Amino acid sequence: MIRASLAELDLGELLKALSVGRKSAVVSFQGRIYGRVHLYGGRILYARTEPGPHLGEYLVRLGHLTLEEIQTLVERQGRENPGTPLGALALELDLIGEEELLEALKAQVLEALATLLGEKEGEVLAEPLDEGSQVALPQTLDTDWTLMEAARLLDEWRRGQVDPDEVLHLAEDPTRHPLSPEAWAVLELLDGVRRARSVALLSGLPEEGVYHLLHELKSRGLVRPSTLLAEDPLVVVLAESGVVRRLLLYLLEAHRFRVLLAKDQEGLLRLLKERPKGVILQGERALEAARRVRATLEGRLASIYLVSDTPPGLLARPLRLLHLPKPLRAQEVLKALEPLRQGAR
Repeated sequence: MIRASLAELDLGELLKALSVGRKSAVVSFQGRIYGRVHLYGGRILYARTEPGPHLGEYLVRLGHLTLEEIQTLVERQGRENPGTPLGALALELDLIGEEELLEALKAQVLEALATLLGEKEGEVLAEPLDEGSQVALPQTLDTDWTLMEAARLLDEWRRGQVDPDEVLHLAEDPTRHPLSPEAWAVLELLDGVRRARSVALLSGLPEEGVYHLLHELKSRGLVRPSTLLAEDPLVVVLAESGVVRRLLLYLLEAHRFRVLLAKDQEGLLRLLKERPKGVILQGERALEAARRVRATLEGRLASIYLVSDTPPGLLARPLRLLHLPKPLRAQEVLKALEPLRQGAR
């Protein structure tokens, strides 16, 4: 086991050393954010940050699986295959192919590693990986290549990014300029009303990378800020399930809702000061949270949605809860939240 601060040990150098030794290990990072990197035989099996996107979110963002399929897959993973990575289970069930998994895995790992490499303070812990509890994906990633690409991404991010809430539109004909495929994918989503975050999540590209791309396009005069103000309704989410939390963030932000994620009930009550149009609750203590929200709102208009298998019972009727059935389906969620656009600010 290795434990050290970033002042004592460089995260990238540690991963390179484990790669050279062909070690199977779990490298955890604890600081401003939390992160984990799994290596299997010296190759990267998995990486993610919290907060941050996970593999299931990327499979949805890239159009390989639906919101409902990911939730069903995660529930099955927890119930029947707790030691199997989500990607391996999706392959086993023929929900995706190896190329689709590789695309999502690369996107998620690169974004997570670039984020971790950019951290200046925190503690690193490296422990042996119990190989008997893991299933190696056929697409584990070469550690040296991945670190090099993650460092390149981080360098791009540091050269400038737009604000996620900025609204941009085309300023001139982009066909007159040499542009990368990624830049074209981003430009096609600009409509003068979507915020940069919506564009990023719809693009399927790493979120931070899109903010950099938009910054570069803005610097070159290809795009400019819109004169219209985005009137996207604000929604606060408190979800016990990390999968539900991130998928709701992706779905709603991609469809022009502003989303704030609460870490706990106290954080949820603090976020009510932002005057959200809607509050989404999921988990064992969701009803308790709903009662506290309704009491805190004191008559202010806000819709409270409960994510559950069955509608709330008669005892919850005074809370005026709206039901979002599990597993969540994209069109059902969007339809249920559409009334929030009335009078959105």
